Amino acid sequence: MRINEANIFLFIATVIIGILISMNLNLSGKAKFLDLEQYQKAYKERAKLQSQISDLEQQQEELNDKINGYDRFSRDIDEVVAEMEKELRYNEMALGLTPVKGDGIKITLDDSPEFKVGGKYTNSMLIHNSDIVKVINDLRNAGAEAIMINNQRVIYDSYANCGGATIEIDDVKLISPFYITAIGNQEVLDKFIETQENHVKTLIFRMCTVNIELVYDVEIPAYNGKLDINHMKEVAK
Repeated sequence: MRINEANIFLFIATVIIGILISMNLNLSGKAKFLDLEQYQKAYKERAKLQSQISDLEQQQEELNDKINGYDRFSRDIDEVVAEMEKELRYNEMALGLTPVKGDGIKITLDDSPEFKVGGKYTNSMLIHNSDIVKVINDLRNAGAEAIMINNQRVIYDSYANCGGATIEIDDVKLISPFYITAIGNQEVLDKFIETQENHVKTLIFRMCTVNIELVYDVEIPAYNGKLDINHMKEVAK
């Protein structure tokens, strides 16, 4: 590196100046006087070496400034990259593309016991795909940050279809009972379901099987489907 070369030049120059100084003394310790021509030559040589040393010191200072600048730039780049990675992880988590865990509630939905035992029942006593969607929307309105049904992650554009004895969530067939788990502010979610007007109360009124429980440190997997963006485009700034 240039800094090492500069240090070597400084060392050599120092040695030369030392030699020139020692030329004024003989080995016996007696002073050795230079004539005018020798003195002028030695003086010019010393001035030349001092000028070279000054130039090398200037080069060394400039190189140190560049290295310090590179170090600062490297740290700035590392900070920018770290911030970008943090933002990417946050967006992936918000979209449901990464597994998450936290406290929340679990709602179990099933058809009426009358249907299970072959008793007298009506269509309203069964759990339909529209019921699943309405309960999910209620949880989202209550502030749920992540939702899954029977270990199937539900995201912003998930859909539910009726498939006879099954309900399809994003083309994944699920059978009852349906376990809807939501992560969020546990107290808010619980109070919303218990005290506010919502579809869970409607299902209870319809005599469907409904169970609500608090869950802690529950894990919700990442969405494993495909994100389709076919019509919207980014607005150019």
